Amino acid sequence: MHQVFRGVARIAAIAALTVSGGALVAVPAAMADLGADMGLVCSGKAGTHKVTLRIETTVPSSGAVGQPIQLGTIKVDVGLPPELLKEVSATSPNGASTPPVTGLAPSPAASTAIGGVAEIQVAVHEPGGDRRGGWPAFALAAAPARGDGAVHLTGSGVAPPVVPGSPGGLSWSAREMALSLVPGDTTTGKDTAELALHCVTEKEAVLGTVRVGRARGASAPGASSAPTRQAAAAQEGLCKVIPGRGEDPRYAINYDPELELAEIYESPPTPSSIFPRYGAGLMYCIKATGFFNIKKVGNAAPIAVENNARALTESYVGNGFFGPNYQEYRGYFVNRTYPTPATMLGFGFMPTRAVANAVQIGAPGGGEADPITGNLRILQRLRWDMDLPDPTVKRQEIAASAYIRIKAGQAEVNGVPLDLGDECMTGPTLLSANGFMGNERTGTTQYYEGQPLIAEDVEIPPFSGCGVTEDLSPILTASVSGGGNYANLESGRWCNILANNQCVNGAGPLPEKFTVYPGGDVTAVAEPFVLTKNDTSGRFQGQFRCDSATMRLQMDRGHWQSRFRLGKGDMSLDGCEVEASDRSVYPVVGEATQDGSLWLNMFTDVGGGNPQMKINGVVLNATVDVGEGKKCSLRIGDAVLDSIFNPVAKYERPGEIIGTYSNGVFSMKSQTLRPTVKSTCQIPGFNFMNFADAFTLQEGNFAFSPEQQITSP
Repeated sequence: MHQVFRGVARIAAIAALTVSGGALVAVPAAMADLGADMGLVCSGKAGTHKVTLRIETTVPSSGAVGQPIQLGTIKVDVGLPPELLKEVSATSPNGASTPPVTGLAPSPAASTAIGGVAEIQVAVHEPGGDRRGGWPAFALAAAPARGDGAVHLTGSGVAPPVVPGSPGGLSWSAREMALSLVPGDTTTGKDTAELALHCVTEKEAVLGTVRVGRARGASAPGASSAPTRQAAAAQEGLCKVIPGRGEDPRYAINYDPELELAEIYESPPTPSSIFPRYGAGLMYCIKATGFFNIKKVGNAAPIAVENNARALTESYVGNGFFGPNYQEYRGYFVNRTYPTPATMLGFGFMPTRAVANAVQIGAPGGGEADPITGNLRILQRLRWDMDLPDPTVKRQEIAASAYIRIKAGQAEVNGVPLDLGDECMTGPTLLSANGFMGNERTGTTQYYEGQPLIAEDVEIPPFSGCGVTEDLSPILTASVSGGGNYANLESGRWCNILANNQCVNGAGPLPEKFTVYPGGDVTAVAEPFVLTKNDTSGRFQGQFRCDSATMRLQMDRGHWQSRFRLGKGDMSLDGCEVEASDRSVYPVVGEATQDGSLWLNMFTDVGGGNPQMKINGVVLNATVDVGEGKKCSLRIGDAVLDSIFNPVAKYERPGEIIGTYSNGVFSMKSQTLRPTVKSTCQIPGFNFMNFADAFTLQEGNFAFSPEQQITSP
């Protein structure tokens, strides 16, 4: 019997291997289908339309209290009536792009030029209470026509595991969906106009139920009671100083045209008018944590890595007076992984624990003096507030690429070790990741502040050298090797180790994550909302005031959420009026409204450690009654100035509001708002000519309902 158990344990452990920083995950227990076909009524500026939604995934047929239950890859299919396509604008306003979303890549698009993002509100029910499912936003792309008269958009993604708190039944249900439609494909990264719709079903649809038993003794090692799992990086040990540019040929940017490493420098092309500046580079240590999803088994595992990077070894920076409006930094890095074990239920009844590493290697075919490092590229706009000449970038981003091998290490099932040997690993594979650092609408971050990193379509090559007394490589290869895998990481602030800047105990700090509770549909009301303009001597120049301002936000409940784009929504203002510099008062007709989406971003005050909130994408539009039957449009946002030499407003761009968040109240402390060039009002004091026309004072305390606990981590 002991030999039989060891045979079963061997297969279970191989099926449950995970990789830290290039993770492999378990083959799940016996699986059942979960999903539903739903009819929804969607409403928005385009009117009311009937839309269909199909959700398909898999789930283990049973679970236990305290043991994570992981859904498989979630596939969604949204069916649109043809008349809805006419409502999607083909004109893209400045900066109004749909940013990347969390989840797997969308399905290949067909000829229909439409894409979008679906945010499905899923509830998880168990005897101890209900909670939000924390499903990701799904990037949607057009699917081939099916002859049913509808236009179908499809996408897929991965939800965090759910840890049952009590025995009985664990079920998932859905009733609402936020749908954003854009012309083209959401993966193109181009700025596009979005059509926002709120969709509901007549009756809540139950997606499926899992039978949950009592805990089998103690919780399996590594199991978490939180709604999501996040790898916890150690505070020290992997931060190493690597040689600067020119000090060692093994540490350098690899420009070999025969390799894929250098492809990150091809698009967009670096402006030929900018000449590079070379240097040793700044030495950074960067921690990142997140998850890795394996397409073949539809599961995910936590990962934790540290990058030792030499950034700014090559710099391409435009002129701040004459352009181009472009800056690019290049460098190289060595990626080191933390041994982050994961515990899964092999065959649905045996806790299986395994550890492995992603080992960075030099490019295939390289010699002893060739680079062993990965390539790094950072793209940022030089000035967002100045109309410097093109070329420029519409969005700030970071790209990194390196070759790795996945090396399998120790594994055990129910405490029984499985010897895979010291040489169990895959062949070389390219790991290429990109990070979105924002645009005009969402707000931007600098590379050294940390950002999300996403690696799509990661290939896991076949394994070899696995096993001591027998070759276990084919079983491991069959279990996890293949393409279409996906990683999502969040990096912390970059520690400049030589200058001891932004470092914690001589290493990079952990990512700045936030916990949101209870999340959901949130209303934040300020009574009153006031923007005032004074000149440099303090004399009154004008005021825009409202009885109330209401933000409506969607915030996902969960732990370890990214601080960037933590919430999305809109705003309306009631009882507004405009007071001119000559003290004349003009009423606003109806509501003042927000043009486009608002984005909520969080950060921690470095000096005091207090949570700060930033609302990006602010563009207010108000119709003002100026008397004698005449009306004008007053728009409030921010401006792009003509030049340093001629600081006159030339274009409108979204503004931002910054403040503190405490006890469920966001208190405005500063803003970048002013009347914009798109205003048609000729009201004294409400000019939009130069930088001095900005509002200088603000008043507004937004009370969140329900009150949100937003804490770090």
